[in-house]
Amino acid sequence: MKRFAIFLIFFTGLNIVTINISSAGQSTVIVMNTCKGIANYDTVIQHFRQTLSYPIKEYDLSSARITSKKFQSICSKTDHKLVYCVGSKAFKESIKYCKNKKIIFSCIINWQRILLSPKSDNIFGVSNEFNSEMLLTLFRLFFPETNDIGIIYSDQYNKEWIEKLKFNAKNVNIRIIAQNISQRNAFYPAMINLLKQIKVFWLISDPVVMKNKKNLFEIKYLCNKYNVPIFSYNSLFIDYGVTLTISSDLPTIGRQAASIANDLLSNRKISNKIQYPAGSYISVNMSLVKKYQLKMNNDAFGLINYIKE
Repeated sequence: MKRFAIFLIFFTGLNIVTINISSAGQSTVIVMNTCKGIANYDTVIQHFRQTLSYPIKEYDLSSARITSKKFQSICSKTDHKLVYCVGSKAFKESIKYCKNKKIIFSCIINWQRILLSPKSDNIFGVSNEFNSEMLLTLFRLFFPETNDIGIIYSDQYNKEWIEKLKFNAKNVNIRIIAQNISQRNAFYPAMINLLKQIKVFWLISDPVVMKNKKNLFEIKYLCNKYNVPIFSYNSLFIDYGVTLTISSDLPTIGRQAASIANDLLSNRKISNKIQYPAGSYISVNMSLVKKYQLKMNNDAFGLINYIKE
């Protein structure tokens, strides 16, 4: 019995040593969270963790303890082969200090604006924006008779995306009327002018256009006044006067980023360095569809994740 106990202790100890050696041989992935506590960021990271096959060390950049010097120190460690950045601040800092690491990003508005050289060999990621052609195709599928869509945007955040959108809109016979503004106080007159020309207002993710919830209520008020429905990117907006939302599925984004990380650390080839979101979440407010007398394609109902009556 005593010999058995000694053998069991020896075997268990040997097993622990083996596990530790195995873990030590693995590359540690750094997760840089722009701000811990933001639901979107935390959800993405949660599913990234669940899918990744490697050890993780997470840092919160909103913490006073993560100074620039500390960030440089983290990036200099040789066992950190890859950095996953969630949010714009984390991405900007990683580009600056982690040039010798592979960098994956997600949850960034218009990544092209931050990454001046999209062909950088060490940069990978999941775009926050959908492929504009896919969005337009979905919109056309839901509302086949609605053609004139208006957008207000800023060049600072969405110039490249709007250019692609206008080009792709021609393929589905949709007319995009886009108004560029450089500051928020130019929004009101631009919006009034736009609402007189369009059938639907497309509210996109742009910090100049919408800085807070108050701006959303202002947009809702103006669109209601001119009898124009709103199409947008955030499923939460469906409870605030938006008719249709097509948003990226956050758990899927986390899993996509983890899949890229697993491939990179296993030295597998990455066919698409920057990927569009693979999953969508579609919400429709049916009371507003009726209010604005929109003709909706019945065959599209199977794509809807949430219907607000």
